[in-house]
Amino acid sequence: MLTPYKAYFRRAPEAVAKVFIRLGFSPNGITLFGLLLGLLTCFLFISTKNTVLFGFLMIAWGLFDAVDGAAARLTNKITKFGSYLDAMCDRLFESAAVLAAAYVTGYWVLCFLLGVGALLISYAKARAAMEIQVSNTEWPDFMERTERDFIFAIGIILWGFFPGIFVGHDLFFWILLGLDLAVYGTLVQRVLRAKRFIEARP
Repeated sequence: MLTPYKAYFRRAPEAVAKVFIRLGFSPNGITLFGLLLGLLTCFLFISTKNTVLFGFLMIAWGLFDAVDGAAARLTNKITKFGSYLDAMCDRLFESAAVLAAAYVTGYWVLCFLLGVGALLISYAKARAAMEIQVSNTEWPDFMERTERDFIFAIGIILWGFFPGIFVGHDLFFWILLGLDLAVYGTLVQRVLRAKRFIEARP
């Protein structure tokens, strides 16, 4: 849902990208460095159980995720593999973050459902692309990765500030439950769109 608007927020990533370019990083190198930072963030969360810090670091990682693309544009090194690598690293970090949250909170079932739903949303489009030609701009779905990660991070932060019990569970439980419902609603939306595209195109 927010993906079409990412182009309006390019100045800050480009400024950071220029620093990494001067340090000798390639766009793919920045992608892998970002993944390393993301995984270290998850290990830090498991070690410290500091929910507020983890949430803010997730948001910072999400902002850093745009730096590799900015570097590719600035150095004229935009490649299909770079885009593929970026997407794969995004999924790895998202899965690691959900697993870390499951470990810290004990909400294994809700986190498992979130992780599976997130992967299926990606696979629904990737599998459709094996049947017909598709474009990213044709999939303006409700709960894409940017939205999922942002709500997840905000939920973690709010839980840190308000750790009390609300209607039998803490705040993060309810945020996870709502996120799961939104994710599987998005999965249904994406499958129905794929069905329409596949049936309408040769």
